Amino acid sequence: MLPLADRPDFFCDRVDDSPSLRIRDSNVLTYGGTRVSFMMVAAAVYGVVQLFVLSSPTRSVRLSTVLLAIAVGVFACGTAVGLLELTYTRVIANQTGRSLAQVVDTTSHTVAPWLEELAKAAPLVLVGLYAKVRRQWCLTDFVVLGAALGAGFGLLESLLRYALDADRALARPDGGWIIPDSLSPPYIPGPGQIFAAWIPAPSDSLDLGHTAPTVTATFSHLVWTALAGLGVGLLWRMPAWWKPIALVPAAVAVAHHTLNNYVAENGRQGQQRDWLEGLDSRMWIISLATLMLAMVIDLRQVHRGKQSMPDVLLTSEVTDGDGIAALTRYAAWRLPWSLLIALRFSRLRRSLCYAQAAHAPPSDIDSLRRTVVEIARRMDATDHERPWRAVDIHAHLRVARAAAGSVASRWLLLVPCLLALPSVLFLGIGSFKSTAWLQEFFATGAGPNLLMGCAIAALAWIVWQLMALTWTWRQTAAQPFGEQLATHRLWFGSAIGSVTAGGLLLWRGLGDIGPDGRAIPAAHLLEALDRFLVYLGFALILLSLLALFPPGAGLAFAGSGAAAGAAAAQATLAAARLGIAGVVLMAVGAGGSSTEPPGGGGGASSGRQGPHSTDPVQAEKVGAAREQKVAELTEGTIPSGAPGKPGLKVTKPGAGTTDVDVIGKDGSYIAVGGPAKARNLAKFGEKCHILKYAAEQRGVRAQVYLEDGTPDSALALARRILGDANVHTFTR
Repeated sequence: MLPLADRPDFFCDRVDDSPSLRIRDSNVLTYGGTRVSFMMVAAAVYGVVQLFVLSSPTRSVRLSTVLLAIAVGVFACGTAVGLLELTYTRVIANQTGRSLAQVVDTTSHTVAPWLEELAKAAPLVLVGLYAKVRRQWCLTDFVVLGAALGAGFGLLESLLRYALDADRALARPDGGWIIPDSLSPPYIPGPGQIFAAWIPAPSDSLDLGHTAPTVTATFSHLVWTALAGLGVGLLWRMPAWWKPIALVPAAVAVAHHTLNNYVAENGRQGQQRDWLEGLDSRMWIISLATLMLAMVIDLRQVHRGKQSMPDVLLTSEVTDGDGIAALTRYAAWRLPWSLLIALRFSRLRRSLCYAQAAHAPPSDIDSLRRTVVEIARRMDATDHERPWRAVDIHAHLRVARAAAGSVASRWLLLVPCLLALPSVLFLGIGSFKSTAWLQEFFATGAGPNLLMGCAIAALAWIVWQLMALTWTWRQTAAQPFGEQLATHRLWFGSAIGSVTAGGLLLWRGLGDIGPDGRAIPAAHLLEALDRFLVYLGFALILLSLLALFPPGAGLAFAGSGAAAGAAAAQATLAAARLGIAGVVLMAVGAGGSSTEPPGGGGGASSGRQGPHSTDPVQAEKVGAAREQKVAELTEGTIPSGAPGKPGLKVTKPGAGTTDVDVIGKDGSYIAVGGPAKARNLAKFGEKCHILKYAAEQRGVRAQVYLEDGTPDSALALARRILGDANVHTFTR
């Protein structure tokens, strides 16, 4: 290491009369308002949020699930990799007689890349073992969640290395910081660099012989695990002949990781260095291309799903033929509630489309489909101004919160918050230069003991959470919703990782090493773990409480499972899937029930009654007259034998049944109706699809005859499904 005077940069304290404040050279470094830990977390989360937002047209997972995956990358994947690397390096050293340093050098570019990349993708492989999850998640979901897992793992490495360096980090004029420990010191980007970059890395290395990088480094862990996530998605969702292709993304990620470690171990010289630097500068393109490829495939599946399941469409979507415009109009009725309902309904409907594209048996998606249809029906009933204006939403939310739990259970929310507070002070607030004394407090004297005491209480709390999650393991597996099942398993994995790491840290902290000693002996494979102090580990364990928030979440799965099993509670289940937005939807729907459109009936001829008819006798007479007229026009027969009565029942597997009201002279299947068909276009479209399917099975035409006065929306929908030549109007 060069003496301070020989270094190419100038260091000075930042005070009001400091000469550095008047120097504009980009190589001048000053002690500044360091926010090392805070900015590393911000960079990792921001990169994931960028992919999350960009994937909105096809993604079906919620933001809470994605953030949970970051925690799994930190506590589950990080713990697993650390323990495995700690084990095999020492086993190899003992078996071969080589020094631990030699083993570290060799395995860093042979074993470690495979282990780390597989460990980061392992949670996606494990949750994909459940049929509900792999059918209801799309390729985009696997990519975004893979990115979150990689971001969590990479964030852990950065935090272990640099979280305790707030007091010696040096601010650069460009807004970033360096930690002066070599001629290529670690570099932490500043806010302006992070939020102006695509997939920013939490940390990088900087050559002090050059100016600070004009472009923030791309987060390689995030990019390559996103690519591995695409591979896992192809493995679980694509046909058998696609599955070998799933190995390619994972192999590419491992190859880059291997080359990166090899070049780092050999001084970053030669063609390998140049090629690697060129690839790193273009790595952002890989993340974008990976996401775009997944979204293109998923958009096709969503489009096909909507075509084959018209009952999940909103009436305005069918009428206008533009789903985005219809949902946007609904979202604007009363922000933010109507927007929240529209977004969550879209995600749930996509899950249904992906399940159908994965050829899930109709019985497996029946509950999910009925839930989506119920939500669509309630959204149709509230797709105008009156119900939103008439309902006091906040009053209904207060009632729902009061019914959700007792005062005592709400007080339980404070327990993890209070336990995590020391860690927030230590790693969060203490990472600022002006408050660096907080890190010094927790790192010396009674501070490490305080962190260890809180960690012991936190471990007891996490064990209680694990018991709740274990108790609801089977109930969650019975859920019809894949994301709910996956969230439960990710919670479980995060808790297991936290308990395992916490137990080992506690064993070290209570031993001779003490709470302020090194958690792992020196010369371990990961440089980060060489400096991993016990009390830093305790602080990270305290943060894991936030990944299990709210407390008792596992118990909530049991209650929702009971609701899912009751057919009479379909509306309640639908509302539960929307969360707080479901409470609002039910409240607004109840307030506007007088304007709710009729259900449309079960048969294709359910619209036989006139537009305003409520008399069943009169409705039967109208239907009989229509059928009689159509039978005369087509020289056909009425299969029921009595006009106005239910006709010939036909079925489409997985879709339902409808009536054939008239059989034409040429054998065609004919449905008859009137203006009431436009009251529920989604249901009418579904019946047209069933009629068309049944007619094709018999090798005949499917036709619809609608009485004059039927709205153009119903005529247009029927023509789109059956063709212009098969849709007719008549005068009774």
